[in-house]
Amino acid sequence: MHAIKIKRIIFFIAAASVAFAVVLIASLSSCSYSVSCDYRFYYVCYDCPTDAVSASSISSLVESYGGAGYIVQSEGEYYVTVACYYDERDAQSVAQTLIKKQLNCQVIEVERQSFTLAPSRRRYAKKYLATLATLRQISAVLYDLANAVDSLSCDQVGAAAVLSDVETTLEGLERDNAANCFAAETGALLAECRDANYGYILARDIRRLQIAVCDAIINTEIY
Repeated sequence: MHAIKIKRIIFFIAAASVAFAVVLIASLSSCSYSVSCDYRFYYVCYDCPTDAVSASSISSLVESYGGAGYIVQSEGEYYVTVACYYDERDAQSVAQTLIKKQLNCQVIEVERQSFTLAPSRRRYAKKYLATLATLRQISAVLYDLANAVDSLSCDQVGAAAVLSDVETTLEGLERDNAANCFAAETGALLAECRDANYGYILARDIRRLQIAVCDAIINTEIY
């Protein structure tokens, strides 16, 4: 079998030159500055919103099915994720397939459409938007990589190369955001990436990293 080579991608982090469709909207209130963005993901989750302790035990079950097992929080509930998609139809199709295999699943939609900054911090808007755009790009690369590893169209050497590029990008993001609200998130993602690239690379670990990236996009408290 010949492995299909995945193009290695180096991400360039430059807040002033990242291309993204965003609109900066000044709030009517003098106390805040609203920044518009548009990120939406569809998580296929084990059909049992639960508390953090119960979610941890369910995570191992989901991983045994090849799922990510990453725990996300949405509207006060904890969910154990199987996979993440960018189109609702894809997510629903996978959920139905898993249900037929006796793994009860549901699809939850999460989104981020804006964040709010104090007037004194509005100068950080472009940096934050560039960080979100880079994370979104990383998530797409990881999605493609997980599918390629699953289908055996990418071998271990190719997967390791892509994850190394992702690690390099996350290191850049960590440096660029060392003193702001993304510092903890980028550090945690870097640790997840190194874990995924250690030893034999599994599709479920790549999906876990992908969902962690998407979760950072949605839930990082930006200020």
